[in-house]
Amino acid sequence: MKTRLHLYPHRGPKTKAYIVAEQQAFKQLAKAADAASKSVIGLETVTFYTSDGHEFELFLVSDVKETEWQDLVPPYTKNADPGQLKIVELYNDLNKD
Repeated sequence: MKTRLHLYPHRGPKTKAYIVAEQQAFKQLAKAADAASKSVIGLETVTFYTSDGHEFELFLVSDVKETEWQDLVPPYTKNADPGQLKIVELYNDLNKD
């Protein structure tokens, strides 16, 4: 089922972030979050759609080492890229077409 979800990240310290979604999308997100919290590999993905119908894949990452947390750039900075986390890089390497 195609469900719509938008993520609006916080823009700096003490600002607000938003998840705007259909009820079914929240159910999918909850299921994926639960799976990520129990995942042996520390990663779960789920597909959503934006209001204009474009598909995107949301990564829920729970396998982040302390050193990675220390180096992880906050999302409101210019160079933020959680795609550099080791588990995400491994996932991308294994799923190359």
